[in-house]
Amino acid sequence: MKIFVVVLTLCVAYASAGSLSSAAQRLIPSFATGYIIKGEDAEPHSAPYIVSLSRTSKHSHICGGSLINKNWILTAAHCISNPVGMGIVAGLHKRTTFDEKTQARVVDYGVVHEKYTGGVGPYDIAMLHVSQPFEFNEWVKPVALPAPEEIHDGETHLYGWGQPKSYVFTAASTLQTVTTQIVEFNKCKATLPDDAPLHETNVCSDSLQQSISACNGDSGGPLVKEFADKGDAELIGIVSWGYIPCGLAQMPSIYTRVSAYIPWIQGVQSRFFSAMVGEY
Repeated sequence: MKIFVVVLTLCVAYASAGSLSSAAQRLIPSFATGYIIKGEDAEPHSAPYIVSLSRTSKHSHICGGSLINKNWILTAAHCISNPVGMGIVAGLHKRTTFDEKTQARVVDYGVVHEKYTGGVGPYDIAMLHVSQPFEFNEWVKPVALPAPEEIHDGETHLYGWGQPKSYVFTAASTLQTVTTQIVEFNKCKATLPDDAPLHETNVCSDSLQQSISACNGDSGGPLVKEFADKGDAELIGIVSWGYIPCGLAQMPSIYTRVSAYIPWIQGVQSRFFSAMVGEY
């Protein structure tokens, strides 16, 4: 992913220095690398709303995303360069296994938030529209959106294709998950460095377990609140950025807070529909 070279350089430098404790003093805010450090295998299709994004229809995973209805996907803005023609696969469990449970689609329209500056920081959200609707079944389902400006707390779950060990840059073939806890915004802000690009439209979480990291979850992927009694999930955050190296940083992970963007999401859909109607 985008910071692979940066992370690799850091790892080599830290190894040669022979001191992980000194490395912890040189933390860098950066986009999620595409990995969940020391997560565990998710139950097959326990997150039927997660999708895998690729730059073209010839699929090669670059980011995660969340299916919010049959036509639209939410992801991180930093995952998008040229949205039209991107490939999206839903129904995956094994990252490279495509079978009767998976559905592949091509993006015909995409929008990056107009205030996103292209770097680590706020407004890291994008929407993608597919040329053919997904068909919902037990393996492919949408995630619910929160109420506007809803502030969550308590236990959450992060999903993404990751690896079981820090500094092993081969993504696991199986969908990974890690349990996290929401960190209250002011506490999160106090925990991070003074120059952290934290914004009121972010939400923070922490695994609260040493060497288990949420900050390296797939960029664009879902942070969700799961409701056992309802059997569904609500999308709290979109994986955005964190401090690397995550295993040393022991800092909260930073997500785009979805509840802050409900009017924007609705506006994108409305404008797209109006434009389509106007063509006929």
